[in-house]
Amino acid sequence: MTPERRDATNGQDAEHGAAADPLLEAELAAAMGEFAAREQPPHFDPRAIARASGAARRSRFALAAAVAAAAAAAVAVAVLVPGGGHGDRPLPPATGTPTRTAAPSAPLDPDAAVRGLFPAATMYQNPGTRGQVRLAQVRALFSGPAAFTAVWGEDGLGATCGARADGVLAADPSSVLFYRGTTLLDRHASLTLDPVTGRISGITCGPRRGDPGDPTVAGRYGHQGAAGAADCGRPAPATWLADTPTSGTVVHGWTVTLDGAPPFMLGVDDTTGRVSVTCR
Repeated sequence: MTPERRDATNGQDAEHGAAADPLLEAELAAAMGEFAAREQPPHFDPRAIARASGAARRSRFALAAAVAAAAAAAVAVAVLVPGGGHGDRPLPPATGTPTRTAAPSAPLDPDAAVRGLFPAATMYQNPGTRGQVRLAQVRALFSGPAAFTAVWGEDGLGATCGARADGVLAADPSSVLFYRGTTLLDRHASLTLDPVTGRISGITCGPRRGDPGDPTVAGRYGHQGAAGAADCGRPAPATWLADTPTSGTVVHGWTVTLDGAPPFMLGVDDTTGRVSVTCR
């Protein structure tokens, strides 16, 4: 055997001996096991992921609903002078020449359009509450000056289809009825909202066509002065709005705004006629 062949053979024998060493094999197996334990992939639990995703969706929906409700209430209050209506200090008359109107960039919610326009219109028609109305903010509810002029009309009468009213029943922006006291007027209004901005671009008026309204709501708030109901700490109102109706098996309800104050919930038992109020 040549010297080169003998050296190669000796090297192979040395490598084989090292590989066959049981102590080395045991140490190698332990090291591989420790690495596998450290790098183990996370456990996949589809039920946990579904629960987390559902909770996230419910959270986003609840947040969106709360934001929409808050925006509608904020618009209703914004068109009125803060704290006006029930104090002893006389309020200044409203002005039709705003210094600046800054329209928000977000689309206007339909409920906000209803709660901004109709309390302002009925209060502006009443000399006792006219001074509480901010016409600059009312104008911001519209798609432009021409739309405001066409819908608002003279002293807000255009918004109530030419008839002086102190009560408004709005099933939605396209189905609005009007009251004077407890009398349901023969008027029906449908607002046109801009599909992009949500702002009011027009109004269509016509006869009521047999819609019965809601005598319970009108009977509760249509009486002026001390005879009217005083709910949620608010005095008997001069004007009222009931919108966004709800219905159940034997109960129906409305969101009620009195003299432009923050709204509250009113429920009516259709069997007993009992009225319940949920204040916010």
